[in-house]
Amino acid sequence: MVPPLQLQRCVSCQGLYVPGNGPCPRCGMREALAVEVPPLGTVVAVTELTSPAEGWSAPHRIALVELTEAVRLLGIVEGPLPVIGDTVGIRKEGDVYRFNSAPPG
Repeated sequence: MVPPLQLQRCVSCQGLYVPGNGPCPRCGMREALAVEVPPLGTVVAVTELTSPAEGWSAPHRIALVELTEAVRLLGIVEGPLPVIGDTVGIRKEGDVYRFNSAPPG
């Protein structure tokens, strides 16, 4: 089972965002609460690079995936290339997000 994703909710504006070292991207407040969200999202953009940067194998597939409340993640596609509108499962390895076809239901 894939664990939930960890996001942050700003205590001032209630904005939801990806954890990091900086303040809330909406209002600049630094105080936030940890929030867990399901590891699923909707593909909003996808591409396949045939000549990726050194150290990456070709083809290198990346997607932009939208989570709840318009939070978006850029990550690596594993498995079949999804199309815009597809639901994908998400897992995080270190600082890298990886997307794969979501199980039905």
